[in-house]
Amino acid sequence: MQDQSLARILTVEDDPIVQRDLRLILEDAGYHVSGARDGIEAVDEARRQRPDLIVMDLGLPRLDGVAATEQILEERDVPIVALSGRNKHELRERAAAAGAVRHLAKPFSETELVSTLADVLAERRRERADRHLKHTVESLQRLGRSESEIVAELHRSAEGT
Repeated sequence: MQDQSLARILTVEDDPIVQRDLRLILEDAGYHVSGARDGIEAVDEARRQRPDLIVMDLGLPRLDGVAATEQILEERDVPIVALSGRNKHELRERAAAAGAVRHLAKPFSETELVSTLADVLAERRRERADRHLKHTVESLQRLGRSESEIVAELHRSAEGT
């Protein structure tokens, strides 16, 4: 995952006012933002742009946010934060089952939005670092390195030498 200031976020929202507000808030927070207006456009834009994170309204025309989430996650592992009205419990449960990593109920505060996305991106960075570390250790073990040699190699790698 990239530094927050370089992270690419796709916002999927059919209400043009909410879409504009999302863009302004996220650009102010240092993100690169693009948008889609419905579920079909979301799937296409996710393929084309390969965003680092997607903010997905669940009540979309043509293809709802749950179905769009499922289609996107079939092709690519990208965190999706779902948006819905406060009283849409069943829809939130469906979004979680489809793979959305978090949910925000509308209306949400600017602070809540930005902190949620920063947390999700940080989690993704940690997951990738953990996978990289595991791969490195497994590779060194296959080369017949001892545990102490692996630890020394990891320290050198962390120090950039």
